[in-house]
Amino acid sequence: MRQFFTWRIWAAFGALAGLALLLLVVLPDSAASNEPASSGIEPRQIDFIALVFQVTTSDDFLINDDVVTSGSADLVIDGQRTMHIFEGTLGSNDCPNSGVAQCAVLADLLGEAVVWFALVPLQDGLKVAAPAIVDLLGNSIVQLSNGWLLRTAEQVDRKCAQETGSLSEFVSKFGPGSVTTIDVSMQRITSVTCSSNVTSSD
Repeated sequence: MRQFFTWRIWAAFGALAGLALLLLVVLPDSAASNEPASSGIEPRQIDFIALVFQVTTSDDFLINDDVVTSGSADLVIDGQRTMHIFEGTLGSNDCPNSGVAQCAVLADLLGEAVVWFALVPLQDGLKVAAPAIVDLLGNSIVQLSNGWLLRTAEQVDRKCAQETGSLSEFVSKFGPGSVTTIDVSMQRITSVTCSSNVTSSD
């Protein structure tokens, strides 16, 4: 019992307490330093991607500076499905032409309810051009620089003059400035293009 109160025991307890305090101070800083570059942007899980055939809005429909919708909208996805956007839904509209089959919608869903949506311009071949991949999260899910969380196809085509052995290597070497291509029909990322190829393309 006397040994419990020796100075060596108390020194050991003091060392343990000091180590615990050090971990509390250091670990949060370490975790912060490992966050992806897009940590300041709220991640958005993309559950649904589709071609939009028609957009019908209420007279007061508007997406304000806080990306919150006023009014409501109906997005005709196909002959049997219509996505309803309620007032107050978070969203964005970057599609300058709302004509027939000119836009695609990407959405974060809760059941069948739209939590967040983005209307984006459609390219040839039912493709959507998106920002660079900044992080590979596993299970074929990646995060883009704008916070979008998307699934990749089983094979992602890497378009660059310099070959890379994997998507991870491509992101590490050419990620910033690269373009990510989403195939609307597959609802998956199918290719990435480095900035040099984007610049040199017509």
